Amino acid sequence: MDMGVSAVLAAFIATAGGVLVAVIQLRSFRKENRSDHALVQKRLDTVIDMVAKTSSRLTDHLEWHKEPSKTRKVAARKK
Repeated sequence: MDMGVSAVLAAFIATAGGVLVAVIQLRSFRKENRSDHALVQKRLDTVIDMVAKTSSRLTDHLEWHKEPSKTRKVAARKK
């Protein structure tokens, strides 16, 4: 085989192999990306629930402060 032909053949094989590896990796990245997004979404849902509960408690507490002092009940401290 001529040196020029063998160099072209080697470049073609390297390019084809590189494209094949890239396609295989892209498929696995998509699956990994979906699973990562699902995990992050679950954690965000948890954070949103925590914020909603805290917001509700804060609103209740602020409303408690708005009540006249004679009518509000003083909660016992938890130990």
